[in-house]
Amino acid sequence: MQHPPVVLDDVVFPDVIAGARAGEQWAAEALFIDLQPRLLRFLRSAEPRAADDLAGEVWLGMAQGIQSFEGDLAGFRSWVFTIARRRLMDHRRRGARRATDPFEPESFNERADDLDVADVVLDALSAQEAADLIAAVLPAEQAEVLLLRVLGDLDVAHVAQVLDRTPNWVRVTQHRALRRLAEHLPVDDSSVGSASDGKRNSADPVMLGTARAIS
Repeated sequence: MQHPPVVLDDVVFPDVIAGARAGEQWAAEALFIDLQPRLLRFLRSAEPRAADDLAGEVWLGMAQGIQSFEGDLAGFRSWVFTIARRRLMDHRRRGARRATDPFEPESFNERADDLDVADVVLDALSAQEAADLIAAVLPAEQAEVLLLRVLGDLDVAHVAQVLDRTPNWVRVTQHRALRRLAEHLPVDDSSVGSASDGKRNSADPVMLGTARAIS
């Protein structure tokens, strides 16, 4: 009997992780659907030409370590992005050259909102464009913090764990990143008014959580 599709959340996670450990296809699919888009956006923002191969390495690492994993859904995502970050570091240590597409400001809608930078970015851009923008205009450490908060859906404590930093360092870096990101967004006074009136464009569901997660 075929198992119905599962939307990964805190409630179903224990059953999903147990199923994945037992080799159940439905459980592997639930993890893949939740994590693969996040992983690819994170990896493509850092190493676009190697992202697909690196994602494969991350899944291999997950398969090798899933039996020993202990924790909840947030901890699992943190663990997965720790693997992803290590694979990126290994890739760069092997002498791979970082290759990122140049950022072209004119390709984005001219909107800004000093009260909620993250909301405006996400309203105007697709998920991958937003990730690329963050990686293009921010220093590496600031970009990594925002990408882990946005794409990994990780809280401050888990980002600190992934980066081996303190939660306070993460908060300060996040604040600086948002302020720097604001400086790279062209200001349109009319859009600020429309934003405050609650008129928003649609954006990728994964990225829409950013405003709630990092405010």
